[in-house]
Amino acid sequence: MDKVLFHMFSDDRFMDLTLYQYGYEQCLPLHSYGPFVRNHFLFHYVISGKGTLLVDDENSQSTEYQLQGGMGFLIEPDCVNTYFADRKDPWEYAWIEFSGLRAKEILEGSGLSSDSPVYLPRTPQDGERLKNEILYLATHAQESSYHLIGHLYLSEEYERLTELVTIGLEAMEEKFDTERNEGAKNAGK
Repeated sequence: MDKVLFHMFSDDRFMDLTLYQYGYEQCLPLHSYGPFVRNHFLFHYVISGKGTLLVDDENSQSTEYQLQGGMGFLIEPDCVNTYFADRKDPWEYAWIEFSGLRAKEILEGSGLSSDSPVYLPRTPQDGERLKNEILYLATHAQESSYHLIGHLYLSEEYERLTELVTIGLEAMEEKFDTERNEGAKNAGK
């Protein structure tokens, strides 16, 4: 049986980042959507199972992505996409559709784009946290608009912040290694 939670967000006071819809689905085998063009960004986090994403380029050539639990995928506005569940192990996913003045900036910070639409968490914990934030939205539609937007920021900003912290730590580690190596060289003189 196909299990679906689906909600529309109807508060237009948020311009930087706003929700349009969000939900959860345990898909039936070969359940599909598309080909379709979206007006906003749409991100799916695959909780379990498998499926396929087809992304058409400007020449109508499709690129195929095989996805499974623990991965995610982005659909950008104005791009033709089709996605479908596996015949033997259909996927279960949660999704958020969003837009706003900062949406593209946040996505670019996480490395997602139409050229690179597949999300692979840096660690299993990162993936788990993102999954939990999106599922929270799907299961708490009755909360205030401000509450839901806060959780949207948590889900979208988390990967970006994780990336920035990791880059910062790597840069500090590299600087420390360089200084330690220079100190060792100077001590040997």
